[in-house]
Amino acid sequence: MNSHHYIAKVVSLLLSVCLIAVIAGCGGPKKVTNQQMTLQLSYGDRTGSYTGEVNEQNEPNGKGKFVTKNSQGHEWIYEGEFKNGHFEGKGKTTWTNTKIYNEGTYKNDRLNGQGKATLSQHGNLKEYEGNFVAGIPMKADFIGLNEDANYADWTYRVTSVKTQNSAGNIQANGQFLIVTLDETNNGTEPRQPGAGEVQYFFKVIDISNGKEYRPNDQAMLGIRMANKSFNSPWYLSQVSPGTSVKGVIFAFDIAKDTDISNLVLLPIDSLGDVSPIKLQ
Repeated sequence: MNSHHYIAKVVSLLLSVCLIAVIAGCGGPKKVTNQQMTLQLSYGDRTGSYTGEVNEQNEPNGKGKFVTKNSQGHEWIYEGEFKNGHFEGKGKTTWTNTKIYNEGTYKNDRLNGQGKATLSQHGNLKEYEGNFVAGIPMKADFIGLNEDANYADWTYRVTSVKTQNSAGNIQANGQFLIVTLDETNNGTEPRQPGAGEVQYFFKVIDISNGKEYRPNDQAMLGIRMANKSFNSPWYLSQVSPGTSVKGVIFAFDIAKDTDISNLVLLPIDSLGDVSPIKLQ
């Protein structure tokens, strides 16, 4: 075989390999730079600039960086792994010109599993590292009804949960979730079982989407008026140190189609330091 014939065969072979690589998509994922796009994230649409890998539908897929702004006009950046237009995998979110960030494993656009973040507690920034559920710092060991939880010198347990469309003469926008608790004041001063440093002590979270619900004071008053239970404990009662109250009612106006099995109760200002109570 002469040298010209040999070179021709080598070139032909290389061309064939390159053609197969292109057909098989081995040339690497498609990439874009500073492309404007709207991502349909689990908590709402966000429009911004994306640089990184995309799929055939031109959605972020693989590694990339998305720059956008919140409703107040503050810029924030997610950089990490994407899947079909969503934050999925290892990543980090930072807010420009601040010390606020979160990073770890994302699922459905929010931190899920182990991660770390800078969070606000009582108006101060606090570093948290631990477990997240739907973007919220939360212990992984959930507890159920009639099991004790301890937080901020309170011991509390949920004794019953139900839903209803109204509370006295107050109609729900969706449906009222009625949560009844027993609580013990382990502190040294008289305190209210439903009041905290941030107006209310408890919140309910839908762990399927991260949606948060606060107590509805009109509904709680409506229940009290309808039942004419003016001498029974409620969330504004004064509880003496070392004493307990039973049957304290909290009402939350939740979405009509909410799956109760996805709901947990937590103190509002907790940061992964108390077990969530599953409400079903």
